[in-house]
Amino acid sequence: MKLIVKNIVIIFCIMLLIPASQIDAKKTHDLDQQLWKKALKIHDEAVVIDTHCDTPMAILERKIDLGQKTTATEVDFIKMKEGGVDASFFAVFVSNRLDKKNPSKRALEMIDEIYRQVENNPHLAEIACSPAGIKRIEGTGKRAILIGMENGGPIEGSLRLLRNYYRLGVRYITLTHSGNNDICDSSGAKKPQWNGLSEFGEKVVAEMNRLGMIIDVSHVSDEAFWDVLKISKAPVFASHSCVRAICDSPRNLTDEMIKALARSGGIVHLNFYAAFLDDKFRVKSDAAWEKVAPERKKLREKYKDDRNAYWNAIMGLWKKYGPPAPKIDTLMEHIDHIVKLVGVDHVGMGSDYDGAGAFPQGLEDVSGFPLITYHLLKRGYKEEDIKKILGGNFLRFFDKVIATGKTL
Repeated sequence: MKLIVKNIVIIFCIMLLIPASQIDAKKTHDLDQQLWKKALKIHDEAVVIDTHCDTPMAILERKIDLGQKTTATEVDFIKMKEGGVDASFFAVFVSNRLDKKNPSKRALEMIDEIYRQVENNPHLAEIACSPAGIKRIEGTGKRAILIGMENGGPIEGSLRLLRNYYRLGVRYITLTHSGNNDICDSSGAKKPQWNGLSEFGEKVVAEMNRLGMIIDVSHVSDEAFWDVLKISKAPVFASHSCVRAICDSPRNLTDEMIKALARSGGIVHLNFYAAFLDDKFRVKSDAAWEKVAPERKKLREKYKDDRNAYWNAIMGLWKKYGPPAPKIDTLMEHIDHIVKLVGVDHVGMGSDYDGAGAFPQGLEDVSGFPLITYHLLKRGYKEEDIKKILGGNFLRFFDKVIATGKTL
């Protein structure tokens, strides 16, 4: 629950028809204002959780204060508040290109940056490590910042390092990214190395289970996905993936995968990246990337020792040549598909802000989150189910992962 004082302010704002989320009026101009008012109330009462944003990558080597509203990133503490996002997993992303080049240094520097941003803004945010922590911080009106690791390369083949990342607050690990690593194969690799999980990867899964650490199957190959589900004693999730039946990308999950994930108690958190949501956009974006391939090659060489600068340059290239973004209905279609397939208890949000570059109209940054609530309401979702999708499902799932670890 929010603070009583905050609730009074929210109710007063609603009475005046002032969007409590402070979302850009241009985004709400054509909405049914009565339905929008109801959506804002539901959104504020919910614990809203985004399980993946790449903001640490964007800020690590730039002088950005997340306590100030900025156009340099799609997420900051102010825009999170405007969007009513109570908790967000900040991704410690380390490229597979660094897997053999001391990736732990990069990961530790990024973790330090997350803590530094929070410590510099104690009135706006706190670090959370558990469902209880999320709910406590949400009750203060601050943003709860959690840490996930995208690509297990920084473990560097050591379960000791894995345990130390847990001690530093890392609560999930995306086992790999766009390439194979010593844990498993990637959905983005040209050919497999392990045909699923490696022998070390099996040990990683077992140790993460014991720690109560969430296993993230976004980015892993289909074979690795099935290996994880076969051996994990705790439910697992996809922190930022979509539905392959709607958008045929290897980064997305098939219906059989979604069903299996749900049977195990897992959950799919939907990526807002347009190329994972909309097949037509995906085809056009692939063509755009092909067109600028020579320029991308030059950037890769220019920034071969600075991955942060490289990704920033790539984002700029994308914004210049990428196709127009699809409507928010594309995201809603993925939600509908999962709900019809396995029920409302197995879907959530994992935006991929600051890591993708193209999002549905109205969801250009984290302040647009209330539009999701509005469109769920418009599609006939019940208030209770909307609150599950916004964060309740993840809190239940996270509790189960922790409880499983205690039994081990």
